[in-house]
Amino acid sequence: MKKRVSGLLIALAMVALVVAGCSNNDKKEEKKDRAEADIEWQMISPEDMKKVLETDDSTDYQIIDIQPEADYKKGHLPNSISVRAYPVDTEELEKLVVDNADQFKDGDNPIYVVCPGGGGGAKRTISLLIDEGIDESRLFIVENGAKKWPYKDDNKLWVTD
Repeated sequence: MKKRVSGLLIALAMVALVVAGCSNNDKKEEKKDRAEADIEWQMISPEDMKKVLETDDSTDYQIIDIQPEADYKKGHLPNSISVRAYPVDTEELEKLVVDNADQFKDGDNPIYVVCPGGGGGAKRTISLLIDEGIDESRLFIVENGAKKWPYKDDNKLWVTD
């Protein structure tokens, strides 16, 4: 009888281990989307960005444009720095932002982030820049992004390569 009970206990223990192993696989931690980070996103409207471009010296701010290369060549804000990382949703694309972060760390001037649509890609970029030590109070998203930039007819406000 003892052998039966021992065998039954061993079998139950093995079943418990298998079930526990399966449930751990089901609960693999999903990578959180940086666009959902608990950050107070600062937006700048196209109208206000236009004022910045028209009145401020380009050394008073920085613009990071994360559009893909083909889109960037079709048009971008003047004096923008191209970091072709859109949509910033893979480790490789995140690394592009991180590798370029040093050029934005110095100073306390505003940094404007432009992505195609003014949403998730810009938010992910800002989240990474904050992780790299850039004060979030300096970081702004250009609302509606490059695709809906309303001043594409003005060569001083839209540059093509």
